[in-house]
Amino acid sequence: MDKPWIGPKIIIGNTATGSYYFHRPHIVTNIWEELEKGNNALIAAPRRVGKSSVMVFMANNCPDGYYCVFENIQGIKSETEFYKRFYELIIKCLRPVQQSMAWLKKIWKEHKIEEISLSGSIKLKDTVVDYLHEIDMLLPKLNNSELKVVLFIDELPEVLHKLNKQGKTQEAVSILKNLRRWRQEEQFNNLRLVLAGSIGIHYVVKSIEGRTTDINDFNPIQFEALTQEEAIVYLTWATDNNATVLYDKQHAGYLLSKIQYYVPYFINLMLDEINKRAKKNNNPIISKADIDHAYETVVKSTDHFKDWKSRLFEYMPKDEVNFVNEILIHIAHKDIINQQKIHDIAVKHNKADERMDLIDGLEKDGYITEQNENYMFQSPFLKTFWKRNNPIYHG
Repeated sequence: MDKPWIGPKIIIGNTATGSYYFHRPHIVTNIWEELEKGNNALIAAPRRVGKSSVMVFMANNCPDGYYCVFENIQGIKSETEFYKRFYELIIKCLRPVQQSMAWLKKIWKEHKIEEISLSGSIKLKDTVVDYLHEIDMLLPKLNNSELKVVLFIDELPEVLHKLNKQGKTQEAVSILKNLRRWRQEEQFNNLRLVLAGSIGIHYVVKSIEGRTTDINDFNPIQFEALTQEEAIVYLTWATDNNATVLYDKQHAGYLLSKIQYYVPYFINLMLDEINKRAKKNNNPIISKADIDHAYETVVKSTDHFKDWKSRLFEYMPKDEVNFVNEILIHIAHKDIINQQKIHDIAVKHNKADERMDLIDGLEKDGYITEQNENYMFQSPFLKTFWKRNNPIYHG
Protein backbone atom coordinates (compact mmCIF):
# COMPACT_ATOMS: atom_id res chain seq x y z
CA MET A 1 0.00 0.00 0.00
CA ASP A 2 1.40 3.42 -0.98
CA LYS A 3 2.19 5.87 1.79
CA PRO A 4 -0.32 8.74 1.99
CA TRP A 5 0.91 12.06 0.63
CA ILE A 6 1.32 14.54 3.50
CA GLY A 7 1.40 18.24 2.75
CA PRO A 8 3.21 20.95 4.69
CA LYS A 9 1.66 22.35 7.87
CA ILE A 10 0.47 25.66 6.46
CA ILE A 11 -2.57 27.93 6.35
CA ILE A 12 -3.05 30.39 3.48
CA GLY A 13 -5.28 33.39 3.97
CA ASN A 14 -6.94 32.49 7.28
CA THR A 15 -5.66 33.00 10.81
CA ALA A 16 -3.25 30.24 11.82
CA THR A 17 -4.34 28.62 15.08
CA GLY A 18 -3.73 25.40 16.99
CA SER A 19 -1.08 23.17 15.45
CA TYR A 20 -0.83 25.56 12.49
CA TYR A 21 0.31 28.44 14.70
CA PHE A 22 4.03 29.25 14.54
CA HIS A 23 5.03 30.64 17.91
CA ARG A 24 6.91 33.96 18.06
CA PRO A 25 7.79 34.02 21.80
CA HIS A 26 9.75 37.28 21.80
CA ILE A 27 6.77 39.19 20.39
CA VAL A 28 4.32 37.56 22.81
CA THR A 29 6.63 38.31 25.76
CA ASN A 30 7.04 41.91 24.64
CA ILE A 31 3.27 42.45 24.53
CA TRP A 32 2.68 40.85 27.94
CA GLU A 33 5.43 42.97 29.48
CA GLU A 34 3.68 46.11 28.27
CA LEU A 35 0.30 44.94 29.56
CA GLU A 36 1.74 44.06 32.96
CA LYS A 37 3.13 47.58 33.22
CA GLY A 38 -0.41 48.85 32.77
CA ASN A 39 0.15 49.94 29.18
CA ASN A 40 -1.97 49.34 26.11
CA ALA A 41 -0.37 47.89 23.00
CA LEU A 42 -0.56 48.65 19.31
CA ILE A 43 0.86 45.99 17.02
CA ALA A 44 2.56 48.00 14.31
CA ALA A 45 3.25 45.68 11.41
CA PRO A 46 2.79 45.19 7.67
CA ARG A 47 -0.01 42.90 6.52
CA ARG A 48 0.41 39.14 6.30
CA VAL A 49 3.12 38.85 8.97
CA GLY A 50 0.87 36.97 11.43
CA LYS A 51 -0.53 39.63 13.76
CA SER A 52 -3.95 38.02 14.12
CA SER A 53 -2.47 34.59 14.84
CA VAL A 54 -0.38 35.99 17.69
CA MET A 55 -3.38 37.82 19.13
CA VAL A 56 -5.54 34.68 19.03
CA PHE A 57 -2.77 32.69 20.71
CA MET A 58 -2.40 35.27 23.48
CA ALA A 59 -6.14 35.50 24.06
CA ASN A 60 -6.24 31.72 24.48
CA ASN A 61 -3.20 31.61 26.77
CA CYS A 62 -3.67 34.32 29.38
CA PRO A 63 -1.62 34.45 32.60
CA ASP A 64 -3.44 34.03 35.93
CA GLY A 65 -5.55 37.02 36.81
CA TYR A 66 -6.05 38.06 33.19
CA TYR A 67 -9.24 37.36 31.27
CA CYS A 68 -8.85 37.78 27.56
CA VAL A 69 -10.77 37.63 24.31
CA PHE A 70 -9.90 38.16 20.66
CA GLU A 71 -12.32 39.66 18.18
CA ASN A 72 -12.09 40.75 14.56
CA ILE A 73 -14.57 43.64 14.44
CA GLN A 74 -14.27 44.40 10.73
CA GLY A 75 -18.00 44.03 10.08
CA ILE A 76 -19.14 46.69 12.58
CA LYS A 77 -21.04 49.47 10.82
CA SER A 78 -21.95 52.03 13.50
CA GLU A 79 -20.85 53.57 16.78
CA THR A 80 -23.77 51.95 18.60
CA GLU A 81 -22.87 48.53 17.22
CA PHE A 82 -19.26 49.06 18.32
CA TYR A 83 -20.24 49.77 21.94
CA LYS A 84 -22.59 46.79 22.00
CA ARG A 85 -19.83 44.45 20.82
CA PHE A 86 -17.29 46.04 23.16
CA TYR A 87 -19.63 45.46 26.09
CA GLU A 88 -20.25 41.86 25.01
CA LEU A 89 -16.51 41.23 24.81
CA ILE A 90 -16.03 42.40 28.39
CA ILE A 91 -18.85 40.13 29.54
CA LYS A 92 -17.39 37.24 27.54
CA CYS A 93 -14.05 37.71 29.31
CA LEU A 94 -15.74 37.49 32.71
CA ARG A 95 -18.05 34.59 31.86
CA PRO A 96 -15.64 31.85 33.12
CA VAL A 97 -15.66 33.29 36.67
CA GLN A 98 -19.26 34.43 36.95
CA GLN A 99 -20.36 31.44 39.05
CA SER A 100 -17.45 31.58 41.51
CA MET A 101 -17.65 35.24 42.47
CA ALA A 102 -20.64 36.58 44.34
CA TRP A 103 -19.85 40.19 43.50
CA LEU A 104 -19.87 39.33 39.81
CA LYS A 105 -23.29 37.68 40.12
CA LYS A 106 -24.48 40.90 41.73
CA ILE A 107 -23.14 42.91 38.80
CA TRP A 108 -24.95 40.61 36.36
CA LYS A 109 -28.16 41.36 38.24
CA GLU A 110 -27.52 45.09 38.38
CA HIS A 111 -26.87 45.20 34.64
CA LYS A 112 -29.97 43.08 33.98
CA ILE A 113 -28.01 40.33 32.22
CA GLU A 114 -30.22 37.27 31.84
CA GLU A 115 -28.11 35.05 29.61
CA ILE A 116 -24.61 34.88 28.14
CA SER A 117 -23.93 32.61 25.18
CA LEU A 118 -20.63 30.85 24.52
CA SER A 119 -19.97 33.31 21.70
CA GLY A 120 -20.30 36.19 24.16
CA SER A 121 -23.62 37.59 22.98
CA ILE A 122 -25.88 38.58 25.83
CA LYS A 123 -29.57 38.77 26.58
CA LEU A 124 -30.73 41.71 28.68
CA LYS A 125 -34.04 42.34 30.35
CA ASP A 126 -34.25 45.78 28.79
CA THR A 127 -34.95 45.90 25.07
CA VAL A 128 -33.42 49.37 24.66
CA VAL A 129 -29.89 49.55 26.05
CA ASP A 130 -27.35 52.38 26.21
CA TYR A 131 -24.24 50.22 25.86
CA LEU A 132 -21.83 53.11 26.31
CA HIS A 133 -23.44 53.81 29.68
CA GLU A 134 -23.29 50.11 30.58
CA ILE A 135 -19.57 50.00 29.82
CA ASP A 136 -18.95 53.11 31.92
CA MET A 137 -20.85 51.51 34.82
CA LEU A 138 -19.26 48.06 34.54
CA LEU A 139 -15.55 48.75 34.12
CA PRO A 140 -15.00 50.71 37.38
CA LYS A 141 -16.40 47.75 39.34
CA LEU A 142 -13.49 45.62 38.16
CA ASN A 143 -11.19 47.82 40.22
CA ASN A 144 -12.59 46.15 43.35
CA SER A 145 -11.15 42.84 42.16
CA GLU A 146 -7.82 41.53 40.92
CA LEU A 147 -9.33 40.66 37.54
CA LYS A 148 -7.81 42.30 34.51
CA VAL A 149 -9.70 42.28 31.23
CA VAL A 150 -7.66 42.29 28.01
CA LEU A 151 -9.41 42.83 24.70
CA PHE A 152 -7.43 41.85 21.61
CA ILE A 153 -9.21 43.82 18.87
CA ASP A 154 -8.40 43.32 15.22
CA GLU A 155 -9.34 45.66 12.36
CA LEU A 156 -10.39 48.72 14.37
CA PRO A 157 -8.73 50.94 11.72
CA GLU A 158 -10.97 49.34 9.10
CA VAL A 159 -14.10 50.19 11.12
CA LEU A 160 -13.00 53.78 11.69
CA HIS A 161 -12.11 54.25 8.04
CA LYS A 162 -15.49 52.94 6.83
CA LEU A 163 -17.39 55.17 9.24
CA ASN A 164 -15.43 58.18 8.04
CA LYS A 165 -15.92 57.24 4.39
CA GLN A 166 -19.69 56.88 4.92
CA GLY A 167 -19.95 60.37 6.37
CA LYS A 168 -20.11 59.13 9.97
CA THR A 169 -16.93 60.95 10.95
CA GLN A 170 -18.30 62.10 14.31
CA GLU A 171 -19.11 58.50 15.21
CA ALA A 172 -15.50 57.52 14.46
CA VAL A 173 -14.24 60.44 16.53
CA SER A 174 -16.50 59.47 19.45
CA ILE A 175 -15.17 55.89 19.41
CA LEU A 176 -11.60 57.19 19.49
CA LYS A 177 -12.38 59.59 22.35
CA ASN A 178 -14.08 56.91 24.46
CA LEU A 179 -11.31 54.38 23.86
CA ARG A 180 -8.81 56.99 25.00
CA ARG A 181 -10.92 57.80 28.07
CA TRP A 182 -11.12 54.11 29.05
CA ARG A 183 -7.35 53.79 28.69
CA GLN A 184 -6.43 56.87 30.64
CA GLU A 185 -8.88 57.37 33.49
CA GLU A 186 -7.93 55.58 36.69
CA GLN A 187 -11.39 54.14 37.27
CA PHE A 188 -10.93 52.01 34.14
CA ASN A 189 -7.39 50.78 34.83
CA ASN A 190 -8.33 47.08 34.96
CA LEU A 191 -8.97 47.19 31.23
CA ARG A 192 -6.17 46.64 28.71
CA LEU A 193 -6.37 46.92 24.93
CA VAL A 194 -4.25 45.35 22.22
CA LEU A 195 -5.04 46.70 18.75
CA ALA A 196 -3.97 45.64 15.28
CA GLY A 197 -5.20 46.05 11.74
CA SER A 198 -4.33 45.49 8.13
CA ILE A 199 -4.12 49.23 7.54
CA GLY A 200 -2.11 51.66 9.62
CA ILE A 201 -4.20 53.16 12.41
CA HIS A 202 -2.07 56.32 12.54
CA TYR A 203 -2.91 57.06 8.91
CA VAL A 204 -6.62 56.43 9.50
CA VAL A 205 -6.82 58.52 12.66
CA LYS A 206 -4.95 61.39 11.02
CA SER A 207 -7.36 61.32 8.08
CA ILE A 208 -10.29 61.50 10.53
CA GLU A 209 -9.02 64.01 13.08
CA GLY A 210 -6.12 65.71 11.32
CA ARG A 211 -3.74 64.46 14.03
CA THR A 212 -2.94 61.27 15.97
CA THR A 213 -3.19 62.56 19.55
CA ASP A 214 -5.96 60.14 20.52
CA ILE A 215 -3.76 57.08 19.97
CA ASN A 216 -0.32 58.38 20.92
CA ASP A 217 -0.51 56.71 24.35
CA PHE A 218 -0.44 53.21 22.84
CA ASN A 219 2.88 51.42 23.16
CA PRO A 220 3.88 50.25 19.66
CA ILE A 221 4.97 46.63 19.36
CA GLN A 222 7.32 46.03 16.44
CA PHE A 223 6.26 42.92 14.56
CA GLU A 224 8.49 42.34 11.58
CA ALA A 225 8.95 39.65 8.98
CA LEU A 226 11.00 36.61 9.97
CA THR A 227 14.76 36.85 9.93
CA GLN A 228 16.58 34.42 7.65
CA GLU A 229 17.39 32.22 10.64
CA GLU A 230 13.74 32.26 11.75
CA ALA A 231 12.60 31.51 8.21
CA ILE A 232 14.79 28.39 8.14
CA VAL A 233 13.28 27.33 11.46
CA TYR A 234 9.83 28.00 10.01
CA LEU A 235 10.54 25.81 6.97
CA THR A 236 11.65 22.97 9.24
CA TRP A 237 8.61 23.43 11.48
CA ALA A 238 6.19 23.48 8.52
CA THR A 239 7.47 20.11 7.29
CA ASP A 240 8.10 18.35 10.60
CA ASN A 241 4.73 16.57 10.43
CA ASN A 242 6.31 13.89 8.22
CA ALA A 243 5.57 15.98 5.14
CA THR A 244 6.23 14.16 1.90
CA VAL A 245 8.23 17.00 0.36
CA LEU A 246 11.27 17.90 2.44
CA TYR A 247 13.91 20.58 1.96
CA ASP A 248 17.63 20.05 2.38
CA LYS A 249 19.88 22.98 3.25
CA GLN A 250 20.62 23.80 -0.38
CA HIS A 251 17.00 23.89 -1.55
CA ALA A 252 15.80 25.66 1.59
CA GLY A 253 18.36 28.40 0.96
CA TYR A 254 17.37 28.68 -2.70
CA LEU A 255 13.68 28.87 -1.82
CA LEU A 256 14.30 31.69 0.65
CA SER A 257 16.50 33.52 -1.86
CA LYS A 258 13.47 33.69 -4.18
CA ILE A 259 11.22 35.04 -1.42
CA GLN A 260 13.69 37.48 0.25
CA TYR A 261 11.00 39.08 2.43
CA TYR A 262 10.23 36.30 4.89
CA VAL A 263 6.55 36.77 5.63
CA PRO A 264 4.95 33.42 6.58
CA TYR A 265 2.21 34.05 4.01
CA PHE A 266 4.74 34.31 1.18
CA ILE A 267 6.61 31.23 2.37
CA ASN A 268 3.33 29.31 2.57
CA LEU A 269 2.39 30.26 -0.99
CA MET A 270 5.64 28.74 -2.23
CA LEU A 271 5.42 25.62 -0.08
CA ASP A 272 1.87 25.02 -1.23
CA GLU A 273 2.65 25.41 -4.93
CA ILE A 274 5.75 23.21 -4.72
CA ASN A 275 3.79 20.54 -2.87
CA LYS A 276 0.93 20.57 -5.39
CA ARG A 277 3.30 20.19 -8.35
CA ALA A 278 5.28 17.42 -6.65
CA LYS A 279 2.08 15.56 -5.78
CA LYS A 280 0.78 15.88 -9.33
CA ASN A 281 4.05 14.44 -10.66
CA ASN A 282 4.16 11.86 -7.85
CA ASN A 283 7.75 12.92 -7.18
CA PRO A 284 8.66 14.24 -3.71
CA ILE A 285 12.25 15.05 -4.73
CA ILE A 286 12.31 18.72 -5.68
CA SER A 287 14.79 20.71 -7.75
CA LYS A 288 15.65 24.36 -8.23
CA ALA A 289 13.55 24.23 -11.39
CA ASP A 290 10.54 23.21 -9.29
CA ILE A 291 11.13 26.20 -7.00
CA ASP A 292 11.45 28.53 -10.02
CA HIS A 293 8.23 27.14 -11.48
CA ALA A 294 6.42 27.67 -8.15
CA TYR A 295 7.62 31.28 -8.01
CA GLU A 296 6.38 32.03 -11.53
CA THR A 297 3.03 30.40 -10.77
CA VAL A 298 2.58 32.33 -7.54
CA VAL A 299 3.37 35.76 -9.01
CA LYS A 300 0.92 35.18 -11.87
CA SER A 301 -1.92 34.62 -9.43
CA THR A 302 -3.11 38.18 -8.81
CA ASP A 303 -5.54 37.02 -6.11
CA HIS A 304 -2.57 36.59 -3.77
CA PHE A 305 -1.44 40.21 -4.05
CA LYS A 306 -4.31 42.38 -5.31
CA ASP A 307 -5.25 43.22 -1.71
CA TRP A 308 -1.97 45.12 -1.38
CA LYS A 309 -3.00 47.35 -4.26
CA SER A 310 -6.67 47.68 -3.34
CA ARG A 311 -5.70 48.81 0.16
CA LEU A 312 -3.88 51.80 -1.28
CA PHE A 313 -6.67 52.72 -3.67
CA GLU A 314 -9.40 52.34 -1.05
CA TYR A 315 -7.81 54.02 1.96
CA MET A 316 -5.87 56.90 0.45
CA PRO A 317 -7.25 60.04 -1.20
CA LYS A 318 -6.92 59.90 -4.98
CA ASP A 319 -4.13 62.50 -5.14
CA GLU A 320 -2.04 60.49 -2.66
CA VAL A 321 -2.79 57.22 -4.46
CA ASN A 322 -1.58 58.68 -7.75
CA PHE A 323 1.71 59.69 -6.14
CA VAL A 324 2.49 56.47 -4.28
CA ASN A 325 1.36 54.29 -7.17
CA GLU A 326 3.76 56.05 -9.53
CA ILE A 327 6.52 55.58 -6.97
CA LEU A 328 5.79 51.84 -6.87
CA ILE A 329 5.54 51.56 -10.65
CA HIS A 330 8.89 53.32 -11.00
CA ILE A 331 10.57 50.92 -8.55
CA ALA A 332 8.96 47.92 -10.24
CA HIS A 333 10.54 48.90 -13.57
CA LYS A 334 13.77 50.54 -12.38
CA ASP A 335 14.49 48.38 -9.28
CA ILE A 336 15.17 51.38 -7.03
CA ILE A 337 14.26 55.03 -6.58
CA ASN A 338 16.38 57.79 -5.07
CA GLN A 339 15.43 60.92 -3.17
CA GLN A 340 15.73 63.19 -6.20
CA LYS A 341 13.32 61.09 -8.26
CA ILE A 342 10.90 60.88 -5.33
CA HIS A 343 10.99 64.69 -5.15
CA ASP A 344 10.42 65.05 -8.89
CA ILE A 345 7.39 62.74 -8.84
CA ALA A 346 6.07 64.50 -5.72
CA VAL A 347 6.28 67.90 -7.42
CA LYS A 348 4.41 66.45 -10.41
CA HIS A 349 1.58 65.35 -8.08
CA ASN A 350 1.75 68.46 -5.84
CA LYS A 351 2.92 66.30 -2.89
CA ALA A 352 6.36 67.77 -2.22
CA ASP A 353 5.59 68.63 1.42
CA GLU A 354 3.97 65.28 2.28
CA ARG A 355 6.21 63.02 0.20
CA MET A 356 8.34 61.55 2.99
CA ASP A 357 5.33 60.92 5.23
CA LEU A 358 3.80 58.91 2.40
CA ILE A 359 7.08 57.11 1.70
CA ASP A 360 7.38 56.26 5.41
CA GLY A 361 3.84 54.87 5.28
CA LEU A 362 4.75 52.60 2.36
CA GLU A 363 7.77 51.41 4.31
CA LYS A 364 5.83 50.71 7.51
CA ASP A 365 3.15 48.83 5.58
CA GLY A 366 5.74 46.51 4.05
CA TYR A 367 5.70 47.73 0.45
CA ILE A 368 9.20 49.17 0.26
CA THR A 369 12.43 49.27 2.23
CA GLU A 370 15.29 51.78 2.35
CA GLN A 371 18.92 50.91 1.68
CA ASN A 372 21.71 53.46 1.27
CA GLU A 373 19.20 56.29 0.74
CA ASN A 374 17.46 54.38 -2.07
CA TYR A 375 14.11 52.61 -1.84
CA MET A 376 13.17 49.24 -3.32
CA PHE A 377 10.36 46.73 -2.95
CA GLN A 378 10.47 44.61 0.19
CA SER A 379 9.21 41.59 -1.67
CA PRO A 380 10.06 40.36 -5.18
CA PHE A 381 6.47 39.07 -5.30
CA LEU A 382 5.07 42.59 -4.93
CA LYS A 383 7.60 44.01 -7.36
CA THR A 384 6.65 41.47 -10.02
CA PHE A 385 2.94 41.97 -9.31
CA TRP A 386 3.20 45.77 -9.73
CA LYS A 387 5.18 45.40 -12.95
CA ARG A 388 2.69 42.91 -14.40
CA ASN A 389 -0.18 45.27 -13.55
CA ASN A 390 1.67 48.24 -15.07
CA PRO A 391 3.72 46.75 -17.93
CA ILE A 392 4.54 50.10 -19.56
CA TYR A 393 6.27 52.97 -17.77
CA HIS A 394 7.98 55.95 -19.40
CA GLY A 395 9.11 57.72 -16.22
